[in-house]
Amino acid sequence: MTGNEKKGYFFVFLTGVFFAFEVIGFKEVFRRTNLSPEMAAFYGVGFAFLVVTPFLLGSKHRRTKLVTTVRRDGFILLLGTFSNAMGIVLYYYALKQTDLGPAAILIKTTVLYNVILGVVFLGERFKDRELLGFFLSVVGIYLISTLEGQIHLLSAFCILLSAFLFAIQSYMIKKYIPEILGLEYAYLRLFLLCVFFLIYSLWIGSFLVPDWHIILILGFFSLLGYFLGRAFYFEAHNYLPISKLNATLLFEPIFLMVVGILFLNEPFDLQKILGGAIILLGLYLIVFHKRKVKI
Repeated sequence: MTGNEKKGYFFVFLTGVFFAFEVIGFKEVFRRTNLSPEMAAFYGVGFAFLVVTPFLLGSKHRRTKLVTTVRRDGFILLLGTFSNAMGIVLYYYALKQTDLGPAAILIKTTVLYNVILGVVFLGERFKDRELLGFFLSVVGIYLISTLEGQIHLLSAFCILLSAFLFAIQSYMIKKYIPEILGLEYAYLRLFLLCVFFLIYSLWIGSFLVPDWHIILILGFFSLLGYFLGRAFYFEAHNYLPISKLNATLLFEPIFLMVVGILFLNEPFDLQKILGGAIILLGLYLIVFHKRKVKI
């Protein structure tokens, strides 16, 4: 493993840590309130955007990098954030009515989509180990999606569609951005997400102002996941191929499943454990190998 690969995996590991806390925080808010997904996302990213703005705009060097990101990567940033925003709404919609463990496992199917996008658009080839991993992942997805009382079929579909929308952003970054400025990209993404969720909530008539302590909770966990976690994830794009980006993140659903069982009173279900293990095994087989590129 090269030095760049080690650095990339370290960034992805930090991403997984911050993502996990973000999901736990939002799940707890959804469990205690009736706040809509778009409103939770709006106040979360809005608070995080206000907190980090003085830091990003406080020096000429960072302002220059922000301008560079807008001029060089603005179109991909816009398309990727729009795709991401739709994925966030779908994921939070499903998370409101789904146990934490199954949701955390299904969202990791982003790995499958990354590999599919690499094969279809980047000329990569499926290997035997990948095909086995793909098959195992599909079996595991079926087991998780049919958990009675823990997840609905519509929720499972929303999460799988959300994972695909998240994967599109990674594909576009790897395809069209030679070297991404992670911190600046994450900051501009916060701004675009704020605009998107505000317009969307006004359009569907769901805009409201929750209690201030709810806004603080959402803002704190968004600062961890939407800004710090996403900044590390964007930086990892500079060091790892698209099929490896979610490798270290495979530990995250295990952690979230344990949290759901121990602290959120989610059931310890053999089908959930078996389905999660099969999915993670399939994703492991997909991720940890050397890919061949078609000439």
